[in-house]
Amino acid sequence: MTVYQHAALVTVNDNFDVIENGTLAVEGKLITYVGPYKDFENAEIVDCTGKVILPGFINGHSHLPMTLFRGYADDMRLQEWLSDKVMPMEARHTKRSMRNGALLAALELTRSGCTTVNDMYYDGNIIAEALKEAGMSGTVSSCLIGAMPNHEAVLEQAIALAEKYKNDPDIRTAIAPHAEYTATPALLEKWGRAAIETGQPIHIHCSETLTEHEECIGRHGLTPVALFDKLGMTEAPMYLAHCVYLSDEDMEIVKAKNLSVLHNPCSNLKLGSGIARLPKMLEMGLNIALSTDGSASNNTEDMWEEMRIAGLIHKGANRDATAVSANQALYIATRGAARALGYADRGSLEAGMRADFTISTLDVPSMRPLTNITNLIVYSGNSRDIEMTVAGGKVLYDHGEFTKLDKEKIFADCQEYFETLFR
Repeated sequence: MTVYQHAALVTVNDNFDVIENGTLAVEGKLITYVGPYKDFENAEIVDCTGKVILPGFINGHSHLPMTLFRGYADDMRLQEWLSDKVMPMEARHTKRSMRNGALLAALELTRSGCTTVNDMYYDGNIIAEALKEAGMSGTVSSCLIGAMPNHEAVLEQAIALAEKYKNDPDIRTAIAPHAEYTATPALLEKWGRAAIETGQPIHIHCSETLTEHEECIGRHGLTPVALFDKLGMTEAPMYLAHCVYLSDEDMEIVKAKNLSVLHNPCSNLKLGSGIARLPKMLEMGLNIALSTDGSASNNTEDMWEEMRIAGLIHKGANRDATAVSANQALYIATRGAARALGYADRGSLEAGMRADFTISTLDVPSMRPLTNITNLIVYSGNSRDIEMTVAGGKVLYDHGEFTKLDKEKIFADCQEYFETLFR
């Protein structure tokens, strides 16, 4: 047993309790005690005086190997960014470069307090192996694009991947059509049936830009969400990435079908896509998971930064200082994201939950004086304050050191891949 004592505990439980001078105990992969200070015998004690413990962040949508493209395709509109830069570079990926890009992302994720990620890329098995090597958990998927001649093989791979990981405690799988505009309705319907028949969720980009949204209406007389509903895809759990231009009617479908919105504020800002109506979604009680998107369009995997931006941008966009409170921003980065992605065993600090959490120092100028801890975390803190990240009870990052991954080798390999494959 490992016991973390004298910490401020931000539980994100039903009451959003904050426990000062708290104790958190871990046995194996699970939290066994969360509450006021308590002595434990025959336990490893970690003194957390002057620190705060939060649930591990859960990244709702990313493309992990795109870390290799960071800083290469900036200040471009989405369609030009995708067609002129990103897709040509992705065509030059190898299995090894994808693996190393994913490991680089895992370094950044664990350094910034993230323990679970929902990823979409071209080979979900490579991502799954990288996450396991890093000690993380997540949902992986192999991206389906109708114009690619191998889409039948990719679907078979996705079905085989689900079978491979069906009993794995750390890896889940999804069926991942890229978007409405990269597939025909017939293919979308087919892929939706495959998800339903294999018991997998669907992870898909949706209404990311106004052009995408309006062109879908032009082609089909329906918004992307309405089209997915017509095709029967919404009978499976759906993880809808971006949702910047959802109509009121779209939101009603999302609510009625219990679908989930993956909110990517930084990426949407950087690509000039717009600002999703998050306050309306929260008011309606939609499932929301905060997300970074890939590092070519963010350009980080830093969920703490994403949380702060989510807590600020909607206030300005709506001219309403009450839009998206600190509690709401933290919730959609942790417990809300867990619920949106179907994880009932994480997202809060409670006995019986998976031991996924991060420890951050309060002993920095930006976090003093100690007033409202949650407000300080969201509006004043940042991931540089993180000292430790724990996933499934295992320490992944500890005061500048990574316990599972060789940082210097990953850095060197990624630089080599960029120089030889992508420059």
